[in-house]
Amino acid sequence: MSAETETAVGETGESRCWCCGRVTAEEALVRLGNHPEVGVCISCVRFLGRRARDYQASMMRKRLRGAAESIRGEVMSRGWHERPVIGPALLWINRHVPW
Repeated sequence: MSAETETAVGETGESRCWCCGRVTAEEALVRLGNHPEVGVCISCVRFLGRRARDYQASMMRKRLRGAAESIRGEVMSRGWHERPVIGPALLWINRHVPW
């Protein structure tokens, strides 16, 4: 971005979105708390929110999958899956859990 473009944008009360680069009214930008120099337009705020939720969900799935594998390993090492009462229930759970 040249100095001329920066001055022209600043004089009109508009700024650029740090995410998409779109020139937007200053009031329409969301500023980051510790970095007030960073302004993001509403469209990008929504996009970043979706990305954050997707990331958080994928991390939660990884943690749950890891916990399930750990529990499964413990059950197998203790031989609980071979017991007459609890074994069939554990085998049923193992068949129906999405991996």
